[in-house]
Order: sequence, then structure tokens, then C-alpha cells
Amino acid sequence: MFAKATKNLVSEIDTDGSLISVSRLNDSDGLAPLALVIKRNRYWFWQNPKYLISDFKLNDVLVGDPINPAVVETDFLTYNGKVVGNKSGSATAEIGPGTINVGGSGSSKLQSSFGNLKKQEVDIQKLLQDSKSRVLDLKHSLIKQTRESQREVLTLVKERIITAQPCTVTEEVQEAGTCTGMFGFNTTVKVSVNDKGKSIVEYDTNVSINIPTKTTIAYSVIELEVAQTGQYGLCLLPNIKGGFEVDGPVKVKEVSTLSAAPGKTTNKLQKDLEGLQGQFTALSKLPSSTRTLLFEQISQLLENSVAISMLEDTLEDLCGGTQPDPSLLDKVPALKTTVKLVQKTAGTNPSEKQKKASALTATHLLLSSLEEMTDSALLRLKSCCSYATLQALLHLVHMMTSSKKSSLKDAALAALTDEQVFKEVTSLFASCNVTLLKEKDSVLTKISNPQDRLPLMLCIAVKGLASLVPPV
Repeated sequence: MFAKATKNLVSEIDTDGSLISVSRLNDSDGLAPLALVIKRNRYWFWQNPKYLISDFKLNDVLVGDPINPAVVETDFLTYNGKVVGNKSGSATAEIGPGTINVGGSGSSKLQSSFGNLKKQEVDIQKLLQDSKSRVLDLKHSLIKQTRESQREVLTLVKERIITAQPCTVTEEVQEAGTCTGMFGFNTTVKVSVNDKGKSIVEYDTNVSINIPTKTTIAYSVIELEVAQTGQYGLCLLPNIKGGFEVDGPVKVKEVSTLSAAPGKTTNKLQKDLEGLQGQFTALSKLPSSTRTLLFEQISQLLENSVAISMLEDTLEDLCGGTQPDPSLLDKVPALKTTVKLVQKTAGTNPSEKQKKASALTATHLLLSSLEEMTDSALLRLKSCCSYATLQALLHLVHMMTSSKKSSLKDAALAALTDEQVFKEVTSLFASCNVTLLKEKDSVLTKISNPQDRLPLMLCIAVKGLASLVPPV
């Protein structure tokens, strides 16, 4: 609930900037100016880094006397926002000998009012002067553990956005549906400043948490270059990356990009997708029952971006060879079920273990693309999670990578003859910065910025879900 509010704030006020939203209220105290935050580079080349809050500040790992650079506090902005939406739908699914009809409708409203926010910034000029000839304690446990990982970098909190008065975050959830499952989840999230046959299923909850004054809701960091001697430098430019010196220049191991087969002339989007084709194949080769259950679980999670992030973190741990925190999975049964489905492909012989690894990385690939999408994009994708619509999306993605037009008379695009479906698909593409143009009897996709990674995320999500969706 807190994560949704802060993520929405940052997405609206700092879309292409350096602010990082705080996902847990408990992390606020650990994000004071000059606090040490570990930046962990991710598994796939397009993923944003993960930031791990530590219990230490710069002075805790310095050799010698502490430094005290100035911290300037200023008024930042007054934030108020409101988003309203309506949705409805129905579906029919054949499971075994029977047929299940599911339907639902409702509306969602997101209201956010953090009131007056303040910004605290470290005086970088003074920090540079104070850092001259200073040395980090390389024997400190935090430094030693960070150095052991080639994907982690030490960073300092250089600015943070804090609340200027007590706030209340309220989440109201209303669910209404017909038959053996609920189709619609209608969610209202409010953030306000404190001033003083058929069976019908309905569900309504209202939960509030109080946010005290000076709670950190967003922050930014500056990376450190650390030499073998323990001396450190501040990375002042965006293209200068931090890390630990090993046997040469300071560097951090980057996750390599999968590329297309040699000898093929392709654009970047097509090249990236060709390099990932083996992952989609791994999903399509899962047992039919596993694919169906996995598709159902992931489709349900499209309404909860926080759960998607939790599942992505879990799968990333498994891909890295570490076991996730079991207590975390126990709190969200749907995540535990999904992880078990992925691990179910494991066996005892080497070939089956390899199959498990492929299914694991392929599922992680799909979840990592979904994690990059906005909440509105995920909801639009969910509305397109039928077999016919996903086949149409798959065809559009294929034509998009080759920059060709698609004829609306093509059987693969039959779902787009429904105006509502076409509207949803157009909105989905737009949410990933891809324009879907209709010209007489054909459609054409247009990517305005070739460097934008969202079109790739859309392609991965569509190809991944299409590899799992059971045919009608």
C-alpha cells in the first residue's frame, strides 16, 4: 500500500530522473543523508538496479574522525493527484468436463495528497573537500561483503524527499464477481494529510496506516569508486559508474546481453528478441497443465504490481542460486504456488535439472518485463489476456520488430475487429510508448524513441504470455 503511493508519486514527478521511491515504510530511518545504500545490478540487461538499505552511514565505515558536510533543507512541492477508471468484463473457460462463466464490473480511484513535501540535500562541494585523502575501513563487515559481490556498488544518499506533516494512507478494496472465481478487483488508494447455478461474491476492505512527519518517500544516491587502498571518489557524472578496484581500474561486472545469431542483419529490438527466443521456447515446452496454471497465476498478479515485484525478487534469488526467504512466500500464497509450479519441472537427472533452469530463467524473464510496466499498463495487459487477443498481440509484435504493416483481414488479427478490444490494445501499446496507427484496412506500429526499453518489455510480456496461454 505504501509502495503503491510512493511509486505513483515518483512516476508522476520524476519520470526520467534519478529519484528512487521507498517501497517499505520501515526503510525510512535508514535513508538519512549520507546513509550507505547498496546498489545491486540485476539479472537482465534492461532491469533497473535494486537498492538495498543498510544500517550504516558513511562515518560508520570511515577510518579516523567523522565528517560533517552541510545538509540543506528546502521546500520541494505540494503534491495532489487523482486517477479514476472503470472496468468490466466476462469470460468463459472450459476446465475438464465443465464450463465456468466468470464476470465482474466496477471502478477504481487513486487519490494522493502528501501535502507539502521537503527536500534535504547534501552539499556535494563540501563533501568532496571533506573526502580528500579519507579512507574507508576495508575490514568493515559491510565493505567486505559488498566487495565479494561483483554486481554490487556502494552508494551514498545525497538527497531525500520527506513529508512535512503527518499523513494517512488508506487502501479500499472492493471485489465483485459472478461464479466460481472473482473477475474484477476494484481498488481505491488514498493518501491524505491529517488535519485533526450462479453465486454472487462481493468483498470490501478498508485499511489505513499513519505516516509520521519526516518520513522518507523518495531519495537519490551517488555512487562511490573505491580503490584498493580504501580511498574513495564520488561519481559526479551519470556515465561514471562506481565499484571496487580489483587488479586494475575500478569496475563492476555487468550482466551481458543475449544477442541474435551471427550473420543476421536486424534492428536492435529484433536482435534482442532473437537472443531471447530460447526462453520463450522453454515456456512453450512446459507440460500443458503447468502452462495453464502458470498463465492463470501470472494473469491474476497483473492487478498487483507489488506482488509482481516480490515474485520477480524471489525468482531472481533462485536464478542466482540462493533460496528466497520462505516467510515472504508464506505471506502471499499465490507467489508460493507460482514458484512451486516453476520448480515442479525439476528432476534428478542432469537433463531435467537443465530443463528446470530453463523454465526458471524463462519465467523470471517474463516477470522482469512485467515489473518494468506501470500499473495502468499491467491492467490493460490483463484485459488482453485471452487466447485470441494474445495471438493478435503476438502478430503485431512480430510486425513491429520488422517495421511492417499488418492487414486487419489477417486471421491472426480477428480479435481486433471488436472496437473495444482494439481500443484496449491501442492503449496497451501507448502505455509502452508504442503508437498503433490504423490506416484503412491495415495497422502499423511506430516507436518514437529507439532507445526506449518499454517497447522491448511489451514484446517480452506478449511473447511470454502467448507461450503459456492455453488455446480456446
